Amino acid sequence: MKIFKPLLTLLLFMLMANAMMAQAALKRANKQYELFAFAPAVESYKDVLSKNPNHLEANSKIADCYRMLNDLDKALPHYQAAVAQDGVEDIYRFQYGLTLQGLGRYDLAKSVFNDLANRSEAFRIRAKQFADACDFAKNNQDTPRYKITNEYANSPFTDFSPALFNDRVVFASFRTDIRSRDSRSAPSTGDVSANRLFITQRDKNGFLETPVTLHSGFGIGTNEAPLSYSADGKWVAFTKNNFSDGVRQIPASGMELTLYLAQVNANGDWTTAAPFPHNGSGFSTGYPSFSPDGKALFFASDRAGGYGGFDLYVSYQVGNTWSAPENLGQAVNSLGNEISPFFDGASLYFSSDYHKGFGGFDIFRAEESAGRWSTIYHGGAGLNSSSDDYSFSFDAGRNVGYFVSNRPGGKGKEDLYKVEKETDNIVIKVTDAATGKPISDASVDFTTCGDKAYQTNLNGVFNFQLLDNLNCSISIGKDGYLPKQVAITSLGLRQNRTLEVALTNVGSAYQGKIFNGNNGYALDDVKIIATNTKSNEANATKSDMKGEYFIALMPNSSYLLRYSKAGFQDVSFTFKTGDNDTRMIQNIELLPVGFSAGGGKTDPVSTPAETPQEAVTTNTTSSGAITGGYAVQIASLTNDKTVTLSDYTAKAGAEGTVYMVEEGGRKKVRVGTFNTRDAAAAAQKNLRAKGFSGAFTVEESTRQAQTSEAPKQKPKEAPSQPAADELKGYMVRLATVSNLNNFNRGTVDDVGEITLVPKGNLTIILLSGFDTRDAAETALRKARNRGFPEAYVVTSEKGELKKVQ
Repeated sequence: MKIFKPLLTLLLFMLMANAMMAQAALKRANKQYELFAFAPAVESYKDVLSKNPNHLEANSKIADCYRMLNDLDKALPHYQAAVAQDGVEDIYRFQYGLTLQGLGRYDLAKSVFNDLANRSEAFRIRAKQFADACDFAKNNQDTPRYKITNEYANSPFTDFSPALFNDRVVFASFRTDIRSRDSRSAPSTGDVSANRLFITQRDKNGFLETPVTLHSGFGIGTNEAPLSYSADGKWVAFTKNNFSDGVRQIPASGMELTLYLAQVNANGDWTTAAPFPHNGSGFSTGYPSFSPDGKALFFASDRAGGYGGFDLYVSYQVGNTWSAPENLGQAVNSLGNEISPFFDGASLYFSSDYHKGFGGFDIFRAEESAGRWSTIYHGGAGLNSSSDDYSFSFDAGRNVGYFVSNRPGGKGKEDLYKVEKETDNIVIKVTDAATGKPISDASVDFTTCGDKAYQTNLNGVFNFQLLDNLNCSISIGKDGYLPKQVAITSLGLRQNRTLEVALTNVGSAYQGKIFNGNNGYALDDVKIIATNTKSNEANATKSDMKGEYFIALMPNSSYLLRYSKAGFQDVSFTFKTGDNDTRMIQNIELLPVGFSAGGGKTDPVSTPAETPQEAVTTNTTSSGAITGGYAVQIASLTNDKTVTLSDYTAKAGAEGTVYMVEEGGRKKVRVGTFNTRDAAAAAQKNLRAKGFSGAFTVEESTRQAQTSEAPKQKPKEAPSQPAADELKGYMVRLATVSNLNNFNRGTVDDVGEITLVPKGNLTIILLSGFDTRDAAETALRKARNRGFPEAYVVTSEKGELKKVQ
């Protein structure tokens, strides 16, 4: 008994000592875990588990550490040990499912997610989403649409953030085998805590060569990724990061990001770096991507007010600063995390850990419709894996791009992968511009391409294989909608594209016109975005060669209209629609950047513009001898109309001399002359493409013609108001109004002669001066396309206007 007591005391002391050591190790491990020091935490949790292999907290957290270090095979047994015990937290059950999904064990992962959905209200929605994603992954391992190759320039360390810089590639790495330029010190052989930027180019076989450091000297240029260069290479947006080598670059790993912008000089060095004005404390901002024109900056942020963790936002350049960030909406953003946007001008590529995919982060593509991001597409097998796949960028002109992945089989912890597109599939999705709903049975007309017309399916979709050497325009339309022309071009790039075509219903079509506020010329290719101030839904369109546009707006609604074009100051204002109004939007002037409304230079501003007025000129009429041959007629107007030749010259002058002759009581604007009919036909084709859709070739005689500007006349008198029995020929009846202020004659004054016929307290508005029915039908089509959907052809019979059947 005397011996037994000391032994028992010693045993109890040893047990207490072990417990105290285990407790100390657990405390140390938890502190490291909270600081996101996952590798040291693993060793500390091992100490705890060596004393108690079934320790619930240690098993749960060491498993998560291994998951953050992308060692899922080591994480799995610890998760299994944890979930087998009572009292395990639901977050670790969820992480267990993510680990199985990341290992490609989709059936077991689905079972874990479904069990969690049934037991936890807090995880029900998220777990159900990931259970469905397991089915998605199993059913979509189709033939890859991309050729994927691991780059030779990768290292055993973390290589990430590929950015296109002219014909070169800049990327970040923790590698230590390459010393900084201008440094006499040898490269380091040990671990480093900072990542540096490297630059390289493709060799003759298309692979990245051994890189050199982007910045010169030691101690600069660290932790500056991800990044994006503007298309002209003059600006760079970059992220200050706290990444660690070997730790997954996911939000749960504790990453902190801050966005900066800098100018890039001719040597590629950065100058005048400044923080992005919409950074903030308490949240991260990073993963930048310039739009091709450099006026928009896409990025990811976990700031308040989003849909989940990290959301995607866009900010627009306004003078020397950037507009308030706009969330891209719930079609793109989710309850999870969306990062690494890349906008190529048509599609937005990004990565998400929540939208249905294969596991980890997957790469998706979003398409814009009517000013809003409405549809996303999974990048498919090859591009995506059950691991993290992100930071996609692509050079369509060279059919080469890059992304980052920590999938098995790489050279390091995160690797760069080369992407080449393999297929040529085009998907056309037709929607209603006002509602965003798909339009079934819409006509997709390829007749100008040497093919026939097809129709969209019930989902508003038509897809086809892109033909070689195809370069033409197709027409998309449906009864009751304004048709649209869409250019289809095959450049041999093996493209996969979805074209979102939003058609405007004639019942919701509003028309407007946009001018250059500096010279009064019409502005084409202006982007107009209408955002409903109540629902926040948006749709968009662009102005044509005449500066005209149609956009779908709902009645009795308030919209924020925004007009933007590269090189011009944006204009925004609020527009309210009525229940039954004239469907006209005030004419808008856009001023070139650096000009004020008075014509002088100033700082850029964004203000509503007034209706443009005709400029007064003191030029005298100038005549010139026009030689005989062939010419292209682009306009024919009645003699009471004032012809501003400079307006026509601005658009048509590149094809030949623009002049005016008077024939048959009309003023005819022509371009020429040409020695052969073939030369005139070639000019006619170009002029039609520039917006003169009715251009045709005529034989011209030698004569004197007006070739420069005539002086501006007094303001035009109001349109004539004859009695109906005085009208001759065919006419187009546009509308009947009680207040002529609601009629904007500028929308159709180039289509025909505007004639007003009194009828009691109302006025009938006609387009007249058509000798044949065909001419009237041509004018009718134009009038309907410009906001008069109820117009029809009439004649005058015994003083009554009769509709032509």
